[in-house]
Amino acid sequence: MSDRSSADKKRDRDRRAQQNLRDKKLRHTAKLEARVAHCEQHHNDAGVKNLLGVIDGLRKQNELLVAQQRALRTVLNSWDEKFEEMGPSSSPMTVTQDTNTEKTAHSFPQANYTPAVPNYLDTTEHLACSMGPSTSPPSLPQTPASHRINPTSPWNELPLCSDGLSNIEKSSLPWLAYPDLIAQCPDTPESPLDILYGSKTNMLANMIHTIIERRPVRDPERLAMGLLIYHFSKWIIEPNPKTFAKLPPFIRPLQEQFEIEHPISISFLPYPKLRSNLIQQWPLYENNRDELFGLLACSVKIRWPWGVKILDRDEDNEIRIKPAFYETIMKEEGWGLMQEFINKYPNLMF
Repeated sequence: MSDRSSADKKRDRDRRAQQNLRDKKLRHTAKLEARVAHCEQHHNDAGVKNLLGVIDGLRKQNELLVAQQRALRTVLNSWDEKFEEMGPSSSPMTVTQDTNTEKTAHSFPQANYTPAVPNYLDTTEHLACSMGPSTSPPSLPQTPASHRINPTSPWNELPLCSDGLSNIEKSSLPWLAYPDLIAQCPDTPESPLDILYGSKTNMLANMIHTIIERRPVRDPERLAMGLLIYHFSKWIIEPNPKTFAKLPPFIRPLQEQFEIEHPISISFLPYPKLRSNLIQQWPLYENNRDELFGLLACSVKIRWPWGVKILDRDEDNEIRIKPAFYETIMKEEGWGLMQEFINKYPNLMF
């Protein structure tokens, strides 16, 4: 009796094992059939063609994005190369206290600075504006006068620039390659903050801000130089009496600017004598332009009392340039130049 029970149990175990094996094979077969059905439904010729079309579209989009990225990188690299002349300098400059050799050191931090001097100091105690003693530079051949400024329509005559305005890789002011976009910008920035901190609506102001903010200059010089470049760029793109009238007299083209080819970045230097000499002697300094413009960018100073605000709010609570500061930067005597630059480049000053 016990022997038959053991045999029956063994047969039961064998039957259950065989049934489990058959069930496993059925489940595996059903899974494979489902996969085949899915492939037949979605991976037919039409589906493959559709997927290939999607892949091709994505590939073209990727190629376009890569091309745009390369173009943008080229623009940024050209800015770094062309505008390095506007003043790469990491060391703080000392400000001349007077025309003698005694100097008081003041560091000029970057744009958002907090003046270290609590009281208002007379600018004349800190900025050197004297061009020094009269010294004659080496005589250079003068270009024959082939052009004369027309006093009746000076706004219609542009400087003779050596860098192509329409070629972003050659122009020292790369935004001039986009005249249509500059024409859409207002003749004057709607807010001084567009120059100081950039703008999402004013392309010209934003590009000028991007260039100048790389240099270790204070807010007064940053805003003043930015406005000069802004108005000068608007006039170059749209030469008319209205844009020309916004140029202060000392920034308007000199006779040499119509007779001698020169980089357009020289044209908005706020010192007529320096501008004239640099244009005439440009071959002497062309290969050393980075050092020259680097020191110059750090040497430009506005004759504005230390610590006095340059911005204020109007009756509508809008931030505006203080009238006294605007009057200062619109006059040639409002611009000072540090003695370091004068000492290093005396031939350009006298």
